[in-house]
Amino acid sequence: MAATKDDQISMVGEFGNRTVPEMLIGCWHRKSIVFRDGKVDTATKVIWLQTASGVADIRIPGDRRDLSAKTLDECSPDDLLALAEQDCFAAVTLFDSATTPLPTAIWPPELDILRFQPAVMFPEDGWLEWRDNGLTMIEFAPSGAYEEDWRLREKPDFAFHLKRLDVDCVEEIFIAGNEAIRARGKAVSARSAHDGGANTLLDLGRDDPSHLRALVDCEFSYARRSQATGHYQIELSTLPWLEQSRLDVEWAMRDGDPSAVLQDSSGSRWRILSLWRR
Repeated sequence: MAATKDDQISMVGEFGNRTVPEMLIGCWHRKSIVFRDGKVDTATKVIWLQTASGVADIRIPGDRRDLSAKTLDECSPDDLLALAEQDCFAAVTLFDSATTPLPTAIWPPELDILRFQPAVMFPEDGWLEWRDNGLTMIEFAPSGAYEEDWRLREKPDFAFHLKRLDVDCVEEIFIAGNEAIRARGKAVSARSAHDGGANTLLDLGRDDPSHLRALVDCEFSYARRSQATGHYQIELSTLPWLEQSRLDVEWAMRDGDPSAVLQDSSGSRWRILSLWRR
């Protein structure tokens, strides 16, 4: 069952602020990254879901241990260290079409929404070049440090960015057609850890597993809409035991007023930050 503009979303036009061009909107899957020294990484699972402004980015090691049968409370210290090697963020993407030699995607730190790690692992802006009728995007680090090859599975007909209103920690949903990411923050701050000199969760957790358990309790879940059921099913998550479960986002596409406060199936309240339609 393919998502279409007519049967999946009743809203019309655009809503909220758009800071990127239409060709950047969608869910990009990284094929590879090539570093300056020639090293190539094709194993890390990397997903960049871009809405009209907000972005969610997931980076999970390809050799992460299988923790699908556990819960967070059941994870051993070594399990927690494995989870601490993940890197994700949610932010706002800005775009400058006038830069040379290529237009530039920019992620100002002051517009960060949520970060898994205490420090930014890839702090550079990105020069962007599209190929293959917009289905391939090459991102170049201006310093020459790396080059990333991104692929778009399909051009989406719509994109949403939503924020949950009735929670203490950050929780947001990013949707681009048949693909979606839920990002939920942690109760403790990794950013304050960076202020104290730590750059990674591994720096923090080797001697304090209980603190590390709280730090890795941060969800970034990628889901794809099932052809069979029409529901969004989680395929990749920073909390592996959530994989293969349903990501409930269909409620976000059935309200006719984008400025209204929405309720999900559990009664939680959400607001649309941006809506884009092709």
